[in-house]
Amino acid sequence: MFGVRNIEGPTSIRRGRVRDERRWTAALAEHDEALRAFVAACERIPADTWHQATAPGKWSPSDVVLHVRRAYELARDAADGGPGMRLRVSPLRAWVLRTMLLPLLFRWKRLPEGVPAPSEVVPDPAISRQLTPHGATEALLRSAQRATTELRRAGDHRPLPRLVHAYFGPLAPRVALRMLSTHTWHHARALARLSSVGDPAENL
Repeated sequence: MFGVRNIEGPTSIRRGRVRDERRWTAALAEHDEALRAFVAACERIPADTWHQATAPGKWSPSDVVLHVRRAYELARDAADGGPGMRLRVSPLRAWVLRTMLLPLLFRWKRLPEGVPAPSEVVPDPAISRQLTPHGATEALLRSAQRATTELRRAGDHRPLPRLVHAYFGPLAPRVALRMLSTHTWHHARALARLSSVGDPAENL
């Protein structure tokens, strides 16, 4: 007569929290693996090629590290309420890419080749030229730690905040962390090819 209201009880709320915590634990472990692969690939880059572009119009290894670090810094700021990326596709296209493509990218640990990097994370050549291999990776690790801390904190907020990605649109904090992991894996593979060590996923 009055309809049925689906009210969450204490048990269902606890189950939801346990499930959410498990997903975060898995996402954080996934990210740690990607970060280890990236740092390992950086350490194998010959010193004399650190600032050399891999091809005309391409980035050098130091540019790549700065680019990945900038992605973490942007995510950290956005998770803390700062500005994120500007959406570069229509909301409908972002929804399609987020729904259909993003789960596959997470599974493959890859990003599509040839997609332009959003301007917010394009490395500054003047800064890149000043980076040493050790200094660059140390700064990257600090930025990654701060980003994961802020994203995890944001994941406890209700309602969940959303971080805008240039091509996938609004992402929940945990999904944003998985996007960062995939992005880091993508560039770890590219750096590993420069040092001829093969796929870093096979070396962990």
